[in-house]
Amino acid sequence: MRTNVSIAILLATAVVQGTVAEETRSLRSWEVVRRNCETSYSREEVTLFGNGTVRLRLRTEEKDDMRLAELNPDQVQAYLNRLEDEDLSEVPEGREEILGSLVERCGIFLDLAESQKQRFFFGRFDSLPLGLSRLNVIVNDIYQEAVNLAPEGGLPRYYIPEPGDILERTDGHRFRVVSLTSDKKGVELSGLDDPLTIFVALESLRQLFVGLVERRDFP
Repeated sequence: MRTNVSIAILLATAVVQGTVAEETRSLRSWEVVRRNCETSYSREEVTLFGNGTVRLRLRTEEKDDMRLAELNPDQVQAYLNRLEDEDLSEVPEGREEILGSLVERCGIFLDLAESQKQRFFFGRFDSLPLGLSRLNVIVNDIYQEAVNLAPEGGLPRYYIPEPGDILERTDGHRFRVVSLTSDKKGVELSGLDDPLTIFVALESLRQLFVGLVERRDFP
């Protein structure tokens, strides 16, 4: 199912056309693959975005937890290659069923190209066709890599601040990234819980902030 999707090619094209910002925004909102597994009481989600961000989310009646990890371009391309190599042409999509209180149903939504958007529904413990089973393994690998890169607490590995990102400070207060300083060595942040603007050296960011609460441009 090779479609030759390449992060490097997309970015190179954007540079030639002078639309780097627009293309970057497109990559940020492109959900390459997303898996939801849910019962009537809980929902677990893992999503790989085109820019390399992986979003892990767990929703229950008691909490709504989210963690974000950042993959580098080589890691993203490796997953794109694996996804493209899977032949899913004869795998039935299944159907989205009404959930029982304890019966977990999953859906995988794959978007490698406009003409190749696919979705597959299955039970967590169903016997899956080979292609769907391999696709599920790839999503499991994305999930595990994200957990390794973004364990509970701390900023994601490879994290680069972007305007609009919301960070949590060690005291629990939230700050929105305004911009990088002109020399690219510091970052300006504006308080959401306090009317406060601060400047932090990039090398000190991890000492003062313990989590990425929200990545900009997420739908």
